[in-house]
Amino acid sequence: MKKLVICTTALVALTGCDVASAVAGDAIAGEIRTRYIEQCQGIAEGAGIATERIDAACECSADNFKEDFAADGQLDINRERMEEVLRICIQDDTQVAPAEG
Repeated sequence: MKKLVICTTALVALTGCDVASAVAGDAIAGEIRTRYIEQCQGIAEGAGIATERIDAACECSADNFKEDFAADGQLDINRERMEEVLRICIQDDTQVAPAEG
């Protein structure tokens, strides 16, 4: 009986840890996405994307990187790759267009 109580207590504690880990993981993922989008906005401006389209392009880009990471567990984020993904997002979304000029 004593072992059952100890095991039950341990199981409840581990379940609480899993929930806390999931919440922390979500918070970290949100912070990473926020920082990525901030960096992306600067790169998008430099790539000539119209100011009013930058937010949508960077959200799309962040989604693509998230899907890539989920698919293979690797994350290759550098300026060239970000510009490439932004171009893909612009081509895929007719509402996101490069700046004229």
